[in-house]
Amino acid sequence: MCQPTVSSVRLPATGRPRWGLLYGLVAPQLAALAIVELSGPPNVARATLRYALALGVFAAMAVWIRSNRAAIELQDWCDCASRTMTVRVIEHRPPAPPAPPRLERIPAPADVEHELAFTEP
Repeated sequence: MCQPTVSSVRLPATGRPRWGLLYGLVAPQLAALAIVELSGPPNVARATLRYALALGVFAAMAVWIRSNRAAIELQDWCDCASRTMTVRVIEHRPPAPPAPPRLERIPAPADVEHELAFTEP
């Protein structure tokens, strides 16, 4: 994109990725997982706890990545990137609702009678 410099300027709106938050979310779960692995013989409760803790670690990492995706993307950008890069924005407008169908009166043929005859039983 442009020549990298020794110190690149970070955008103040996004800042840097919050690595401390990631460590704070994942470290206690990994410590609990280590304690579960070191404790007692294997059984159903231990296996369930192991899977729940592993799933919790991955969920915490996914939430952290989602909340820091802009900062991670902009981490390697230099200060001249905004001048050398073109961004195309495509607006999305929902389609207009379809118009209701027009009802037209169809003329009846001339040879058809329009009177109904009722007979009593």
